[in-house]
Amino acid sequence: EGRNGGNGGNDGGVERGGAGNETHLAQLPLSVIFGSKKSKDYVRREYKQYLRSLSNSSGEEWDDDDDHVASIITLASVIAFWTEDYTDTKRVWELVEPQLQPVDTGAIRMMESVRRLIQHLIRIDDGASSIPREVLSTGSGAAVVGTCCNSHAQNNERKLEISPAEVLYVVYLASLPLDARRGIVYERDVCREDEARSMIEVDDATREQLLAEAALISYAIETCDFDL
Repeated sequence: EGRNGGNGGNDGGVERGGAGNETHLAQLPLSVIFGSKKSKDYVRREYKQYLRSLSNSSGEEWDDDDDHVASIITLASVIAFWTEDYTDTKRVWELVEPQLQPVDTGAIRMMESVRRLIQHLIRIDDGASSIPREVLSTGSGAAVVGTCCNSHAQNNERKLEISPAEVLYVVYLASLPLDARRGIVYERDVCREDEARSMIEVDDATREQLLAEAALISYAIETCDFDL
């Protein structure tokens, strides 16, 4: 079964746009967190249609303009789809599955840094307050191993432990146009007076790795129906 994304063969990098807008392949980045399977393209097609339906439900015609797309895709709308309206956090594992635990020291540090950044972005996201707290939990109790992904048993023990909330946030980033995505990853470390405790130190390499993770998912969503 062919794989897309991950260290074993990536869905691809992109130059611009969000899901449904990324058409230009750039140098393929490597994922330190996710892998995905080609056989799940039907799930991506369903999600791609859902993103377009968000515009229809607002009474507007779909417009590929980046500002328009960013205005109608919210963290809550993305999570509502992948959790069946906040009732099933496991559904997102139909889209991606955790990578194997890294063994290289550098890869381990990068993976940990990316996860800290994702958790930070979840904490400070303006739309998070409208989402049930348990859905956005990133604590150790919320992290799951690859047993959710129908992988072979011997591989499950080596899968990266990561919470569905972290995965859902990267899917949210992947659903946005590239400019909006970069704006979130690079600019949301501005500290408000009441959020000093939530500040973290993060380097640009970590930010770029998170953008690469989102780009791989976004490209997979965009190209899911190219062979139909």
